[in-house]
This record gives sequence, C-alpha cells and structure tokens, in this order.
Amino acid sequence: MSFYGCGYKTKSDLLGHIESVTIPPIANNSTEYALEEDLGKALKQEFSNKGWAEGSDSVFTVTIVDYRVDPKRLGQNNQPEQYSIIINLSFVFQDLKRNKIIRNEKNYEKYHDFYVVEGRGKPPETLKEAKDNLLKETSQDIISGIVEEW
Repeated sequence: MSFYGCGYKTKSDLLGHIESVTIPPIANNSTEYALEEDLGKALKQEFSNKGWAEGSDSVFTVTIVDYRVDPKRLGQNNQPEQYSIIINLSFVFQDLKRNKIIRNEKNYEKYHDFYVVEGRGKPPETLKEAKDNLLKETSQDIISGIVEEW
C-alpha cells in the first residue's frame, strides 16, 4: 500500500544545500538615517524564520536606492490623512556553495499605505510603525520569493 500527498516546504530542493546566509553591511543611498540598520534586522529575522543561520553558504547583498513618504489623500483642511511609504532596493542573492547567482534585482519596489487619522477603515499608524511594517513586509516578500520559488 502506498500513500501520496503533498506537503509544504519552506525551502525548495534547489536551495536545500544552503543552510546559512551572510548579509554584508547594507548601502543606503536614501536620505533616511539608519534605514540600513532597520532593514538589516528585518532581513536577518526573516532568514532566521526560514531556518537559515548566519554563515557562509550564501550572501545577500542589498542597496537601498530610494526611500520616501508621500501624501496620498488629503482631508478637509488640506492636511494629509493617508500616506504612502515607498522603498526601492537593488539586491543580489548568491549561492556561494555552487557559485551561482540565484536572484539579481535591480529595481525592487515595495510600498505601504497608512492612515494618520481615525475612522478610515484601518487603524492609524505612526510613521515609525508604518516604516517597521514596510520593512517587515519587504523582507518577507523578498525572502519568501527566493526561498520558495527556486
């Protein structure tokens, strides 16, 4: 008798030989102070969530190209009620065990819309909360895309 089924795996077979990653210091070409530190923490946390330790099996190199906060919707007094926070990155993920580039993105962009006033369907967020959410979502999207799609 045989049993067949499908299961969810967080790492593809093509990356099964990689158990660790190094994230070199992140270059920050934006005007946002210390953004590279916050992004680095979010990326390390997400790689760790996927079961990868810090080490030399692979390297994930990132440059912050741009970061901005733009008003998206104005209220009655012509004051912003909603903002869009946007980060633009370039990154390379390289398999050092097989000397192969797994992913090379020149223009990765992610945004997070947030309200600063009550009663708009979503709870208001401070700029810091919105930035933290953006970095967490960015890290999750990038690393899930790398780990699960290959």
